[in-house]
Amino acid sequence: MNKKQEILKRYLDGESQRSIAKELKASRNTVRKYIEVFEKSKQQDVRKLPIPENMISAPRYKPRLNPKRVLTKEIQKLLQQYIAENQWKQQHYMAKQQMKIIDMHEALLDKGYTISYTTIRNYVNKEIVKKKEVFIRKYCEPGAEIEFDWGEVKLEVQRKIKSFSLAVFTLPYSNYRFARLYESETQICVLDVHTKLVDHLDFIPEVFTYDNMRTVVKSFVGKEKTITEPMKQLADYYQFRIRLCEIRKGNEKGHVERSVEFVRRKAFSTAYKFPNIQEANQHLITVLETLNQRFHHEHKIKHVDLMKKEKEAAGPTSFQPFDVAELIECRVDKYSTVVLKQNHYSVPEGHVGKYIRAKVGAEHIRLFIDGEYVATHSRNWGLHQWEMNIYHYLQTFEKKKGAMIQSQCLKQAPTHIKNIYHQYYIGKEKEFIALLHYIKENNNLQDVLKAIHQLKKVRSNYVSLDRIQFICDQQEEEPMVDERDDITKQAESNLQAYQKLFYLTEEGVM
Repeated sequence: MNKKQEILKRYLDGESQRSIAKELKASRNTVRKYIEVFEKSKQQDVRKLPIPENMISAPRYKPRLNPKRVLTKEIQKLLQQYIAENQWKQQHYMAKQQMKIIDMHEALLDKGYTISYTTIRNYVNKEIVKKKEVFIRKYCEPGAEIEFDWGEVKLEVQRKIKSFSLAVFTLPYSNYRFARLYESETQICVLDVHTKLVDHLDFIPEVFTYDNMRTVVKSFVGKEKTITEPMKQLADYYQFRIRLCEIRKGNEKGHVERSVEFVRRKAFSTAYKFPNIQEANQHLITVLETLNQRFHHEHKIKHVDLMKKEKEAAGPTSFQPFDVAELIECRVDKYSTVVLKQNHYSVPEGHVGKYIRAKVGAEHIRLFIDGEYVATHSRNWGLHQWEMNIYHYLQTFEKKKGAMIQSQCLKQAPTHIKNIYHQYYIGKEKEFIALLHYIKENNNLQDVLKAIHQLKKVRSNYVSLDRIQFICDQQEEEPMVDERDDITKQAESNLQAYQKLFYLTEEGVM
């Protein structure tokens, strides 16, 4: 019990002020002051005061506020100037060139001022705290919004380290994530990932939120922002609204900002070697399926189940996928190729010098001649590369058989086709070209491979076009209905086939 409490206790017990002062060896003025304040406090309601004081507690004394003799107004003005310069650098992408408190202290010492680092630190921290931003907690409606952002991933593809762009969508309500890998962040890739998202979700959120990326925002005029024409067309087609964040305010789409780092780490922190981008994308899809099966930290329901609730709230979509390809008119050169984005793509022969149209997408390039669809190529994102299809040059090879072995077409042909040529048809280019005609007309490469495998079992040099065609034709024939045992019928059929096979003749073989 402190001295003040003892005085008030004796007073409440009926003891006089003179006696209290004498017994406790306190000044009578002090005793009288404590008792007057106590009696006054009982008549006053202190519940609405900013800091209610307990009148029975020990007395408190105001700290002495001495004027700061070293931290003069001149020094304060210089520090305010340094703080303002740091804020300007943050707004102009120079955050790494800001002055730290130690730099401010050294600058003042260089100017001839004598002041401690601690004094500078306390003043600067106090000023910075005054200007800290206040954030508003966001409430998310089911199916109302989705956020989009890009991230960078470095993977080892074909034994080379290469940077890829990670496009990530996040639904704020369910925290459901969708992502795909691309080799670029161009307009075509942005549109392509949107079509994949809508096809995957099977519903369209009301609002799509972006930062101020160039593929979405065409220009700034003051605070007015102009949306790019392709994004306007996409929004009109799928009937959603575009919301743009303020400049340097990534917290306005905080769900996807966090998701980019989270998805990149979960998917590619351990697995980062892939034969191609398609395998990497398939790995990413598998990881996302696992992540979306986790429970939401607030709703205690799986992310995928919450996404289904959003789908019910928004309603399923009935749109066909948006055509995101860029239409380009180009001319077929002497190699029967067209040049698109500095890369060559083969065209079926017979159209040299003609102007044709190409639809350039994020993953494929489709070629049209006189309005008719004639070919598809996987898009190559390199420079000065050649994408050749050997089936586009068969008639030319009939005239120039010697060019076959050193051609770019054969080099880029499927592995099975190259193996067939090098094992069985070197020096027999005419027969090999006929085999390619047969495969192209019937689209039966797998059947041809099976036939070659059967012929190898008979004799290593027994592979020929006639025998391959014969076996493939036998496989296509429908079996006759018979009451005999299936094994017996199959055995008879095989015997008849091999009997005919052995009586076939070719040049140099009886």
